[in-house]
Amino acid sequence: MNSSQNRNGPGHAPAKKRPRRKSRGMAKYGFRILLFLLFFALVGALTAGVFFFSLTGMKNPGDIVYAVKMTEIKDEEPTEVSSLVPLSHELGFSGDQYYFPINRIMENMGFVLVGDRNEVSFLRKESDEHVKFAAGSLAAYVNGVKCLLPGPVFTDGENNIYVPLEFLENQFTNLTFTRDEKDKNKIAVEVGEIEGRCFRAWKAEPVPPVEESPDFGNLPEKFLADLSAYEKYFSPPAREEKEYLVLINQQNPIDPQDYVPPELSDLADTRQDGRPTQQLRLYPAMALAAFLAEARANGFDGITVTSAYRSFAYQAQLFGEEVTRAGSEAAAAVSVARPGQSEHQSGLGVDIHNQSAANQDFGSTPGGIWLAENAHRFGFILRYPKDKTDITGVKYEPWHFRYVGRRAAMKMYGGNLCLEEFLGS
Repeated sequence: MNSSQNRNGPGHAPAKKRPRRKSRGMAKYGFRILLFLLFFALVGALTAGVFFFSLTGMKNPGDIVYAVKMTEIKDEEPTEVSSLVPLSHELGFSGDQYYFPINRIMENMGFVLVGDRNEVSFLRKESDEHVKFAAGSLAAYVNGVKCLLPGPVFTDGENNIYVPLEFLENQFTNLTFTRDEKDKNKIAVEVGEIEGRCFRAWKAEPVPPVEESPDFGNLPEKFLADLSAYEKYFSPPAREEKEYLVLINQQNPIDPQDYVPPELSDLADTRQDGRPTQQLRLYPAMALAAFLAEARANGFDGITVTSAYRSFAYQAQLFGEEVTRAGSEAAAAVSVARPGQSEHQSGLGVDIHNQSAANQDFGSTPGGIWLAENAHRFGFILRYPKDKTDITGVKYEPWHFRYVGRRAAMKMYGGNLCLEEFLGS
């Protein structure tokens, strides 16, 4: 019997496998699983990191740099200087609004700072212009006129006053802002010469009462067209006169915002180019029909209505389209009123002209001149004259007329007053 038979023969137990080989196999697979888990943990961490930095990058863009160009007096000579004003994102951008520190440019324009950190005013040395800010407030008082801000005013540790850039763009007549096309955080500020007043807002002095006869504004006139059926609409009833003199602008929004005028009436003179029939309130609608009939009788054919009453929703749509075209709300507001601040929502304002699109050149055409010089006879005023833009805050619009009634229109025309001046607002 050989040795193998002796080891496996009767009386001998079978040889056991060594357990050490199985342990080595389990350890090998466990190590691979651990590497696999570590790999996925690393990939997950990298993915989370990239996502986090993407979010923080979107919410925290780079610093904001203002390139300020203005004229300073050096050695008694005016000198153009340019300087950079770098701001951290926390100072220069808050609540979706760009902010600008105004102390230096206000000083350059002849303003002095008075007050403390909580409430400050800038007073212009050589005029009676002034503006007051309160830290944390959404209102500023410009020449006595309350103006709403798109974001609150704040100060830093060095008493610099930060105000929303949109406010500066809307209220100053001599500041020009341009953004870099590639980097919106680079903004050029040019401080131009002051012609007249710095601010657009102005609280006009109340117009002194005028001695007048009871028939003022109601005396019959001679017209080329037969307007006998319309003349009673040139002046509203005396008890309702104030209703037609309501002031609507950036400081005095229409209330409530979704206001719908009563007695909206179709305008037969709506331009026939596919647009819906335009509407005004009854009195201005009838007075406008007479106004345009007399224009035709004087040889000015083709003057039609392009826009009259607009709902809040439609005004919001027009403003949104202009924001897309202009690139910012501030730039859009120069041409299109914000919803709630448009006279068209009152049913008293109307756009009339004979051109393919509203154009300032219309004001120098024979038809445009005739409309401006005769509107008061029918109870209308040219709402945004060329020489009143600093008071109305709206660019010259020779096509936009507003019904106020003949009595008030004759006073404004005779005194060369815009509506803000006439109402002392």
